Amino acid sequence: MSSADQNSDATWTPGDFEHPNEALRRSITIALVFAFTLSTIAVALRLLARKMTGSKLFLDDYLILVALFMKYSCSSGVTVLLYNGLGSHITMIPAKNLTVYFQIGYSNNFVYTGCIAFIKFSILALYKRLFAIRYMNIAVNIMFGFVCLWVVGVYTAGALICIPVNKFWDPSVPGACLNPAKFYYGIQIPNILSDLIILVMPMRVVWTLPIAKSQKLLLSGVFLVGGLTLIFDIFRLQAMIRLVDLGPDITYNQVPVVVWTCIEAAVGITAACLPNLRPLFKLGSRNFWSQLRSSKHVSEGTLVTTTSGSTIAATESRSDSAAEKQKQFDTFVAQDSMEVAKYSDLTDRPGV
Repeated sequence: MSSADQNSDATWTPGDFEHPNEALRRSITIALVFAFTLSTIAVALRLLARKMTGSKLFLDDYLILVALFMKYSCSSGVTVLLYNGLGSHITMIPAKNLTVYFQIGYSNNFVYTGCIAFIKFSILALYKRLFAIRYMNIAVNIMFGFVCLWVVGVYTAGALICIPVNKFWDPSVPGACLNPAKFYYGIQIPNILSDLIILVMPMRVVWTLPIAKSQKLLLSGVFLVGGLTLIFDIFRLQAMIRLVDLGPDITYNQVPVVVWTCIEAAVGITAACLPNLRPLFKLGSRNFWSQLRSSKHVSEGTLVTTTSGSTIAATESRSDSAAEKQKQFDTFVAQDSMEVAKYSDLTDRPGV
């Protein structure tokens, strides 16, 4: 500590604008660096995997890039908060800095929601590409609509959280604001619910694959990593409600909310990228995904094959028929050259 600081010990209070709570600010810095590094590496590895396989970028790749850009924007907003009062008591922050603080807080609600939405969109687009089965297509479309409605709801509530809008950062303006606790519940409960549904969506398909149980467990684990995002969703909601209970000193008490917000988005991006990283990992002496591609077992519901196109037609031999009957199957590309074909509802097919 400098001599100037020592001489001013009796004139400042810990947590004022010039002397914010460094322990709180340190936790924010760590969360920012962790979130930036983790999300950037995850997306970079995803693009590297695409390059290794020589495949093009798919819709889910572009969507996760948008989510990463929004993550950067949200983190930039948090950095601005650090320089305008985060970790300081609200009564000790200059008016101009406090105005900037609440303006950034207002805009970050939209950026955060967009980031989380595009992570979900990327995962759903991946499911649609990997699991082009009738019931999965329906489930993906329903969840896409649900997430879109959630975004519209959050954006509408966020835009109208205070009327007029500038009352959010200027309490002296006549008007009214929504109850913060209700707003937080409105944001997080649908977010948690959609994460839970997206988490379990691929499990039925995975467990119908004609592969060893150990491989099903490993494949399920790749998708279930997204459960970490669900956990951080819950922690963030708890921190937001606790922030309301702690009273009006928002700039000092908001740190846990900001930390969980940074980590949640980064883990979500990472979880969305993991299923695409199979070219970078080997499990055992052979590549796990190669083992899946080479599987030649056919179950009643699923066929795993190794053709190079994006769609195939599968045939089925009928022992009770003198001539071999061709039947059309719905197919989908599971991971680049691995394709999984599902039986369609054959009862709708003529001649069956």
